[in-house]
Amino acid sequence: MIGILIITHEAIGDAYRGLAQHFFPGDAPANVKILGVTQEQQHEEIIGRTQTLIQELNCHDGVLVMTDIFGATPCNAARKLVREGRVAMLTGLNAPMMVKAIQYSPAAADLTAFTQSVKAAAINGILDITTPPDESC
Repeated sequence: MIGILIITHEAIGDAYRGLAQHFFPGDAPANVKILGVTQEQQHEEIIGRTQTLIQELNCHDGVLVMTDIFGATPCNAARKLVREGRVAMLTGLNAPMMVKAIQYSPAAADLTAFTQSVKAAAINGILDITTPPDESC
């Protein structure tokens, strides 16, 4: 099992928590934690809280940390905790990424392959639609 840690700017974390509950009714899976970072929090505090959450996940196959924006505070804190084979990170969090990660993480055992699979879901979930639908169907 791979743990999932979502770290975002404060209210975005709450929105993703609600979205997770929509797709996965009931309590959040035990291998999923969400941290919303506030403007008042110091960088070291965020790193400490992130370390604690990674330890609480206690997933022997590793932890995938997903953040909202590359280069922003949640990302910068999480990036310091990446450890090859133990903690990986993806940025640019979107709904397809989150759903794929939560759905398949309980059965996943290869952190690198799982990270690439979740990244592909994020990218494939972005479509450019520039013409109206065909009304003849």
